[in-house]
Amino acid sequence: MATGEAFSPEQLERLDRALEQAEKHSGIPFTLRVGAVRGDIRLAAERTLSTLVGDPARDPAVLIVVSPGQRVVRISTTPAARKRISNTASSLASLAMTSSFSLGDLVGGLTSGIRQLAEAAGPAATTPAALRPAAPTAAPAGSPAPH
Repeated sequence: MATGEAFSPEQLERLDRALEQAEKHSGIPFTLRVGAVRGDIRLAAERTLSTLVGDPARDPAVLIVVSPGQRVVRISTTPAARKRISNTASSLASLAMTSSFSLGDLVGGLTSGIRQLAEAAGPAATTPAALRPAAPTAAPAGSPAPH
């Protein structure tokens, strides 16, 4: 890893994959912030979390803040996510992360914690067929495909 770089490209790929899999499994967006935090970490995490969603009461989201130099881990959830991820589950994920960090495995600890939180949240709620949008129809030749 080059001087000044926090993570190698391979490590970033592992972290991105863990975040994507957690969201796919749980339907909850997960965000990770690693680095020094100025001031009160709880307030900083809550401020950051509030910018990630439109309506925290309705929109679930999880923010994991890790400041290795300050030896701090903070898991913040919106009220909607808190309904699915208990304080106990967050504490256990934090403990698993810090155990790995103490062994020098920052990326392994982060991916493990993300996975534990997603498992605690459980699978994403499925929308009943009657409420699902109709399947997109094929686009005419030469037009862009729907996303």
